[in-house]
Amino acid sequence: MTPAIRHATEQQTLAARPDHHIHVEANAGSGKTRVLVSRVARLLLTGSAPDKILCLTYTKAAAGEMKSRLFETLGEWSIANDETLRGKLNKLYNDESRAYTGSDLAEARKLFARALETPGGLAVQTIHAFCQSLLQRFPLEAGLPPGFDVADDADNRAIAAEARRGLLLAAQTDSGLHEALEALYARGVDSFDLIVKLVAGKRLDFSRLLLEHGEAGLRAALRAELGLSDNETSSGLSESGWLDAPQDALLSAAATLATGSKTDQQQADRIQAALKARDPGTALAIINDVYFTQKGELRKSFATKPVRETYPAIDELLTREAARLSDLRGRIAAADMAEASEAATRLSAHYIRRYEAGLRALRRLDYADLIAFAVKLLDDSEARDWIRYKLDQGIDHVLVDEAQDNAPEQWRVIGALVEEYFSGTGIDQATPKTVFTVGDEKQSIYSFQGAEPRQFLAWGERLRSDAHAARQKFETPSLSVSFRSAPVILAAVDQAFEPERRLGERKAVLSAPETKFVAPDDTGEVVSAGYEPSQQAFERYQPHQAAWDERPGLVEIWPAVSPEKKAEAPDPAEPVDRESQQSPSHRLAGLVAAEIRRILDDGDAVHDEKIKGMRAAEPKDILVLVSTRSSFFRELIRRLKQLAVPVAGADRMVLTKELAVQDLINLAEIALNPLDDLKLAEFLKTPFFDPADSPPPIDEQVLFNLAHKRGKQSLWSRLQDSADPELTEAREALMRARNRIETAGVYSFFADFLNERSTTGETRQKRLFARLGEEARDPVEEFLARAISFEQQNTASLRGFIVDLKAGEGQIKREMDQGRGEVRVMTVHGSKGLEAPIVILPDTTRSPMARADRSLYFTEDFGIVWGPPGQIKPPLIEAYSEADIASADGESARLLYVALTRASDRLLICGWKRHAAPGRVEKRSWYERLDTLWRGDGWSECDSPVINEDGDVEPARRFGTVPEKLGKVTRQDRQITLPDWALAPAAEEAGMARTIAPSHLADGMDSPVMSPLADDGGRRFRRGSLIHKLLETLPDIPEGRREESARAYLASQTGLDDALREQIAHETLAVISHPGFAPIFGPGSLAEVSLTGTAPGLPAGTRLNGQVDRLVITDHEILIVDYKTNRPPPTEAKDVPRLYLAQMAAYQALLRAIHPGRKVRCALVWTDGPRLMELDDAALAKALAAGVKA
Repeated sequence: MTPAIRHATEQQTLAARPDHHIHVEANAGSGKTRVLVSRVARLLLTGSAPDKILCLTYTKAAAGEMKSRLFETLGEWSIANDETLRGKLNKLYNDESRAYTGSDLAEARKLFARALETPGGLAVQTIHAFCQSLLQRFPLEAGLPPGFDVADDADNRAIAAEARRGLLLAAQTDSGLHEALEALYARGVDSFDLIVKLVAGKRLDFSRLLLEHGEAGLRAALRAELGLSDNETSSGLSESGWLDAPQDALLSAAATLATGSKTDQQQADRIQAALKARDPGTALAIINDVYFTQKGELRKSFATKPVRETYPAIDELLTREAARLSDLRGRIAAADMAEASEAATRLSAHYIRRYEAGLRALRRLDYADLIAFAVKLLDDSEARDWIRYKLDQGIDHVLVDEAQDNAPEQWRVIGALVEEYFSGTGIDQATPKTVFTVGDEKQSIYSFQGAEPRQFLAWGERLRSDAHAARQKFETPSLSVSFRSAPVILAAVDQAFEPERRLGERKAVLSAPETKFVAPDDTGEVVSAGYEPSQQAFERYQPHQAAWDERPGLVEIWPAVSPEKKAEAPDPAEPVDRESQQSPSHRLAGLVAAEIRRILDDGDAVHDEKIKGMRAAEPKDILVLVSTRSSFFRELIRRLKQLAVPVAGADRMVLTKELAVQDLINLAEIALNPLDDLKLAEFLKTPFFDPADSPPPIDEQVLFNLAHKRGKQSLWSRLQDSADPELTEAREALMRARNRIETAGVYSFFADFLNERSTTGETRQKRLFARLGEEARDPVEEFLARAISFEQQNTASLRGFIVDLKAGEGQIKREMDQGRGEVRVMTVHGSKGLEAPIVILPDTTRSPMARADRSLYFTEDFGIVWGPPGQIKPPLIEAYSEADIASADGESARLLYVALTRASDRLLICGWKRHAAPGRVEKRSWYERLDTLWRGDGWSECDSPVINEDGDVEPARRFGTVPEKLGKVTRQDRQITLPDWALAPAAEEAGMARTIAPSHLADGMDSPVMSPLADDGGRRFRRGSLIHKLLETLPDIPEGRREESARAYLASQTGLDDALREQIAHETLAVISHPGFAPIFGPGSLAEVSLTGTAPGLPAGTRLNGQVDRLVITDHEILIVDYKTNRPPPTEAKDVPRLYLAQMAAYQALLRAIHPGRKVRCALVWTDGPRLMELDDAALAKALAAGVKA
């Protein structure tokens, strides 16, 4: 064990101590989830009930992973022998000297069953799922309707779309909304969607502001901050600003300037044009050019030197006016900002009201509501003390994973849950209730969902303070050792964030209470380390240690690909927004794909923890991370497929935005409504009618001839009448599609069209992939799979399928684990929690400041604020803009940290120079940071595949050891061991088995005899079925409510008199409450279990199909129970009808075949008594044999 591993193990053991409050700041790959699982296991070992432990995490995937690991650990304990189990427990406690009694080991083995049998399961869930269960438990106290549901993504999109549509419709009659929309459009905010997107993430915060201040209050606060009166407007200020100008003096000055040089004459022309303008606003805009440059800066002079010297009064006049207008421009910009902000606030408030009304109409909450209502319930409601009391009785230990991703409101939920742990009875308990939080500030990358990494650090300080005040144990273990990455990788990561580490240390020194004086840093070198640190990336950067000192690794950075000096002339037939194959990003995609192909062909060595050694790289070992799913993302997947590299395709796609899917949707919509001329024209130009090896038959001229001079005739009608042979295939194919609407299912409609052979022999699917490439295959297959799923869950309707697909946008998200054996290409956000031996970062030259829009801001003081796009920005907007940029820069740094730490063996960094910044990469991009900081000791130059603008090879830099080439992995190398059945000759196929019910085994046997005088019109059969139904459902209902539920169910049944209802209820409840029957109805027992199959002892050529009333399965035996309602029942087993014995014997034979090695017992429960009668195995075997012979 290396010193690093020894230290890490000690810290992990400390973090898992169940009697301490723990706050862990952990590096990537340091075993956070393992620590959490170990802590839960130790809590269970100390006697904590599974239902008293609450584990919270941020995503469903993380919750699933945590639960899987925990059950894997407990499952291994349950079957381990004594020696193995002692070893596992010693490892858990990091103590080889601990002694365990047989009783200790037995209790450890029981934990798996205890965890499984806990009602509702072990509580490992997302915080949203916890809040949902909390609100469903206390809906009335939370002010919610009982039975509310949570809106899914499709619900949210539909509600948002309807709210947006309703607002735009309302604006046609509501003058206030109409003016607000016009105000924004006039200022260049050309899409209301910008406001919708901003408000969607801040809806509850904005609603709170509106509730506290109202629109008028927010308006007044903003105007006061800007120094504006209530009635000041930008147009009014412009008008008064021009009217206040000394126009006569300006006219005289213009006349003088007109006699001067060309520059002076231009100034004179501007003044005269302003004086002749029709309105003050235009005049002011023109006169501004006299005083200000195009960049908005004050001109250095307003006249040439000769004019200034000869006519000093003119210079004084223009200088004075420049100062006046400079102040006026600022006030106009402030008024403009106020008016646009007021418009945005009005529209946002109206949109929110409609959105929330849509949620209420469907009795839905969205995810933000879940947190907000939970906070209100736990913190602000009148019932908060009672709610907390009830929760305090149920939760003794709270564990929070990925805690850095929590938003402030989520921390309020957690804080409310554990507040009582540090006060009142929580302090005095012999076994303290505890809190455990683990996270990594450096991996907080969900700011767009409200995450604030500093809240994670603040929580640690709060937990420390609360624990110390309550005199409880508290620790902050350090998890800095990575069990994932090679030392070279970790050294490069630390080097990449050295500026932030130094900045954090400097902040710590300056904030220390004992600090008196710190010498000024004149050079900035102490902080920056050659690169300006991100101010909001990390508060504390914890350097990494490698668990494996000798593991080889490699880090490379290629030169950025530059645009070509002589770009090829664009093809006029190509779409204007299609990126050229010679663009820097597409050339880089080709280089990266070729490098991946080389890695696989050469078999570059990677470390495999399973074999504790090196092996050749396989496709599953390579992870390519991008910042966005841009054209580069799609091009790289296309290039990899061209090179026959197995690639997983897109990790997330929106089907309705995929070109191939859009063509198929158009096919359906044309078949449903052929009078849509535009869709039909688009469809005729699709690849479906484009032969792979010849020019497309329907070119622009053919389409023009079809559409031109047709008057009011539809394009569809014109197509049917056309005699053009180039249109024959399309016309016939579309007619066949129309004819299939009523007869074909949804899937068949599309599959038949795609697989139909065209006039040139190839299928239309082949034509589609020939034009769009193999990357179109994924969306088409997902589309067809969605069609099958729709048919299985809905009435088969082509129109319904298209409506459903468009409403949900057809979003597909795929889990990108290594199990598929393919190269994975995905976003950094999607890679959270994943790892790979080889990680490639090609999309690194994007600036974090390059956001699509910076015109709208949400503020805590003023609500929605609009920022003028020009050079003149009020100081308030400058402050918001700077804060926004700093936040984006910090998030970008954390994203880079996540990306770099996914790698275990090798990192490759590359990028391209964007057209917006020719010759260089963008400022503050990942590439600029790494290219600046990855230099010095250990780094050396090497060849790269990048060719510069002059045709020369540009050098790359590397750090570490070039991996050994082990040769390409083939199928033979994988050493797959085939099972015996794969090598054995196939058995002769038997005839089709006949399915029979167990009762058919007893054909010819005597049925239980009833007196002919006992005919009750079928009441006895109904009585029996009702008793069976109650015995199936009542055991799952709490004991105190069973009688009430039984009587309510019987009351709903017609055709029964009160006496019979009472008799059935009494008989059923007597069975369930009988102490001797407790195991039959206890936890883990199963009701109405279907059995099917064949087994030794059953008739040859038959398959049994039956249903057992009750089944109890333990580690050693199985109990089969059947209910019988005969009256009177037999008193001895020998009097049981052979029909019943044969049925039970058949069930016994089946279960013996399914569970070999376990004893299978059979019993009947006679409800009239009640009495449990176990059946003798010999009697059962005899009855089965008799039934088989019969």
